[in-house]
Amino acid sequence: MIPAPTVEHYKRMQRLRAVAVLAARRAWAGVDSGDLSGSWQSMLPGLVGAVSLVQESGAVQGASYGAATLAAQGLYEAPQHFVNPEAFAGFASDGRSLQGLLYTAVPHTKGLIAGGMDVPTAVRKGGRFLEMVTQTTVADSGRAAAGVDTATRKNVGYVRMLNPPSCSRCSILAGRFYRWNNGFNRHPKCDCVHVQTTATAAAETEGLIHDPYEYFKGLSAAEQDRTYGKAEAQAIRDGSDIFQVVNANRGVKPGGLVTTEGTTRHGNFGRNGPRLTPEAIYGKGLSRADTLAELERYGYILPGGQNPTGVLRGQAEGFGALGRGGTRVGVRNAVEEARRTGVRDPLSRATMTAAERRIYDAQANWDAVRNGRNPFTNAKAAKVTPEVAARVEREYRKHILGY
Repeated sequence: MIPAPTVEHYKRMQRLRAVAVLAARRAWAGVDSGDLSGSWQSMLPGLVGAVSLVQESGAVQGASYGAATLAAQGLYEAPQHFVNPEAFAGFASDGRSLQGLLYTAVPHTKGLIAGGMDVPTAVRKGGRFLEMVTQTTVADSGRAAAGVDTATRKNVGYVRMLNPPSCSRCSILAGRFYRWNNGFNRHPKCDCVHVQTTATAAAETEGLIHDPYEYFKGLSAAEQDRTYGKAEAQAIRDGSDIFQVVNANRGVKPGGLVTTEGTTRHGNFGRNGPRLTPEAIYGKGLSRADTLAELERYGYILPGGQNPTGVLRGQAEGFGALGRGGTRVGVRNAVEEARRTGVRDPLSRATMTAAERRIYDAQANWDAVRNGRNPFTNAKAAKVTPEVAARVEREYRKHILGY
């Protein structure tokens, strides 16, 4: 079976794509068919801002579900770095700016008109084209972040999850294990996602790897004809090799190589000059350590763990949630000492606010897991289960990284 966290991630991404499509539809409704370029230029900034926010949300989802997916298989592997979701917003997967991508609806529409289509129909089809590129770029942000998250975990790769109905090209790409540095081939409107796993588990776990032939057999003859083409479907039914019949590379491609988005002084990347996309970094054929260094250099992953004492806020009041009204001597003494000196011990839970304590515990629990200790029990022999590790990682992302 496909791990439940991956299925849930797909549903969340569907909702985010729907939000982006709705924003695109509303924006395109304001376009003036008499001044396509001018009117669309005035609508673009608002749409770019809206889609950028959805892209970042998609990247948060993509960066987060891998831990639970691995834990569900009993294969949890801690990340060596954490994905930076902000790095996946504001540009298209092929490297161009998001504004440049969304503007293409206008030349697409003008091309239809130049080909003889009446203006109202061309504008309507231009809107559908805009919706297609919008939902694709949101899906790509989630996939790209998931790919980087995979790269941060040793010995982890992925298999492709189909979400029927799937096209012929996606169906034959499913069912194989991809290493962490293999780009995710996709086409416009592709909704396939990564299922993080290991090579050994991918070979041994029934139901995780999808068989393209089983998918083909599960379709009716009419559905086979519609998905693969009438002649191609008949050839497969007659015993032809499905991989030879379907051209896996036609219309299916990885992301782009270079983007300039976020390279200004005020951008997310914060440096001038070209910025490589994650798949361009994978394509350099570097070692995993060097690849992680490049991903950090270009802003896709965050540096090592953060010190929660650097973000403490608030004042010490009362004896706190741990003080039991001052009846716990150690806590009462710590609070009174902080009041007397005006200085709180940043490592003492007794003088922390509830919010500070959540930050402190998230860091402490993550440190414990990384050292092989179960933070939820004092028993020295207690093992860190995959479920506990995934839970602690989730809390670390929430309270330390903010997503």
